[in-house]
Amino acid sequence: MSPLEAAYRRLLAVYPRDHRARHEEEMIGVLMAGARPGQLRPHFLDVTDLLWGASRVHARRAFGPGSAGAWRAGLTVAMALWPLLMLAAALAMTLMMVVDLVASPASVGVVPSREPIVALLGLVEPVIVAAPPALAVLLGRRWIAVLGALALACHLVLPWYGSGVVALSLDGVAIVLPDFRLPTTGWFFTAQVVAAVIAFLPAARRALALVPRRGFLRWTPLALAGLIAGHAMVRLAGVIDHQIIIWKPVPWLVVVGLAAGFACRSASGRRAALVLFLPAAALGDLGNPPWTPAVVVFAQLGCAVLAFAAAVSTRRRGGRRVAEVTPGR
Repeated sequence: MSPLEAAYRRLLAVYPRDHRARHEEEMIGVLMAGARPGQLRPHFLDVTDLLWGASRVHARRAFGPGSAGAWRAGLTVAMALWPLLMLAAALAMTLMMVVDLVASPASVGVVPSREPIVALLGLVEPVIVAAPPALAVLLGRRWIAVLGALALACHLVLPWYGSGVVALSLDGVAIVLPDFRLPTTGWFFTAQVVAAVIAFLPAARRALALVPRRGFLRWTPLALAGLIAGHAMVRLAGVIDHQIIIWKPVPWLVVVGLAAGFACRSASGRRAALVLFLPAAALGDLGNPPWTPAVVVFAQLGCAVLAFAAAVSTRRRGGRRVAEVTPGR
């Protein structure tokens, strides 16, 4: 094989594998026939033409009519992951609130309380609201989805909603803490809608069967660890160095990058990662990017990119690539 032919074959590696199997030899023949005598490297126009053609083939497969099934499945998987992410975020916030109570109860105000049960519910309220949608998705039970809707309704009308504090009764004394609930009720509402769609629509349940239940359960503890690590860095800011707080999104971004890399094993997984990446990354409390130094922002995103690349390269080295015969690659 001549150096020129080897270079052309390396360029053709950017085309999909099955496309190369059908057309590679024909394309090599045309390219070699048009080469000048003694030519050792591909011409610049040939390189750009091959890369442009590869991008068109990939775009046609990714967004063409034949990819509709993969997009539907990917959207369903992304929807199913959202309630689980909400539950992980609620658990992380509640756990950090408990840690604050145990570690430094004197640092918060105390007020008399005659309703300890109500105070305790105020502490675990985010988990109570976030758990039913996640269970409805995992188990496919309609009554759990209905229960989740009722929990959300109660969340909206409880007297402490919007007060900015939650109270936990300890020996007749209520510890008043800042409200650590999820940033917007709209996220809760989205999780409830997703749970209802998946629980009540058979087509959504069939698409969700593409992902084993153990796959969801395997990533939930890792998501919880990433969110807790970010919250812990905020607590350490006053102990170690306040500059550490600018790196609080990194643990969560690493988890999101790893998950996206492993999701790219399949056509539906790639689409789910594309749909869910930005909303999921926002759960990590990205801070105020406009006022964060550009170098720090790029470094944070670089951590996610490195995690993604590590997951993809590990998958390829292990030979565990999942092949899908659908046109929607």
